[in-house]
Amino acid sequence: MALVPSFTISPTGNPAAFTITDTSTGSDGAITDRQILLYTAANALLVPAIDFPLSAGSSITIAPLAMDQALNVVVTWNNNVGAVLYTTSLIYAFVQYGLQFLQQLTQTQISNPFIIRDDNWISNKLDIFLEIQSALNAINVGQSVFSAQSCILRYNAIIAQQNILF
Repeated sequence: MALVPSFTISPTGNPAAFTITDTSTGSDGAITDRQILLYTAANALLVPAIDFPLSAGSSITIAPLAMDQALNVVVTWNNNVGAVLYTTSLIYAFVQYGLQFLQQLTQTQISNPFIIRDDNWISNKLDIFLEIQSALNAINVGQSVFSAQSCILRYNAIIAQQNILF
């Protein structure tokens, strides 16, 4: 039976990292290697191709993210001379940095419950939350890496000004 390529993406506790799991069915004896390609919303490679050797098993954890990104993640299954035999892709909004920042704000609320009376503080927190949710919706509903990246850029701008806004 020929290979039916597929994979999943799972975030990790490290916002720079995520796990790719090869969930393909079938087989092809000509496959000797896999490659991971991460394309930005501008269709540029985020980092050079990442090797996903068959010897790694079905899962690999990689840490290519310096900040949140919406990406088109492409996995290829290659033969012994590097020719691509199969390919498939998923679009994904990596938002773990933003979620960790929201958790820090939640901890601030717990230690200082009166902070929610500060309309600007709570409004800025809500803006980050809404932009993260919008990025996820842009992928899951709208199937748009560009729209998701726009949302990510907006909440990153708020986080970059945290000394002023929080």
